[in-house]
Amino acid sequence: MTNEELVALVRLDTDDLVEPYLSSDAAIIQWLAEAEQEACIRSRLIYDATTPEVCSIAVTAGTSVYPLHESIIDIARIAFTPTGGTAVVLYLTDMVEQDRTHPDWRTTVDVPRQAIHLDTSLRLGCIPSTNGTLALECYRLPTSYADESWAPEIGAIHHRHLAQWALYRCYSRPDPEIMNPKKAEIALSEFTRVFGLRPDAGLRRETWANRPQFNKAVW
Repeated sequence: MTNEELVALVRLDTDDLVEPYLSSDAAIIQWLAEAEQEACIRSRLIYDATTPEVCSIAVTAGTSVYPLHESIIDIARIAFTPTGGTAVVLYLTDMVEQDRTHPDWRTTVDVPRQAIHLDTSLRLGCIPSTNGTLALECYRLPTSYADESWAPEIGAIHHRHLAQWALYRCYSRPDPEIMNPKKAEIALSEFTRVFGLRPDAGLRRETWANRPQFNKAVW
């Protein structure tokens, strides 16, 4: 659905069809863009392994910490390719496990074999001894801005359900003409039914770190 179609859907559901509108187009688009981000956090809908600015990081020998693109939610796989060498898949771990298995990792100089996903950065499991490139496969947020040209990046099957978050935001406004806590609760409940609960950030990181990593056979 286009943003015009989604705005029209929200207006129909809120019976906000006659000008002057109770909710502006800009406000509704903002809520819809927010809904798409929220859906991606809850259901990890956008998997990316190809966008250069998101998935490729240049590694410099001697530097072990690198900023991540702001859209990244979770990292599913990382491979490090030394300059002129062969790619090595890195083991995603955390500080506690890395301290337990490699006590001297902070001062070890070597080809990286592990990586730690921090909140906004990635720390390699040693000080890299060589330049190279990290190739990430990740789940991320949409990268489009909430303006008049905004369009949902997630699959079309999910578009209609974004309106539920917009309804929740609309009915939660402290405006006596439209505020309706009961309708807001119903809309949020429906959005949660479709996309799930928002995960705890710490639990999500712990779930992905130190998990077994292998190729899955499909028969």
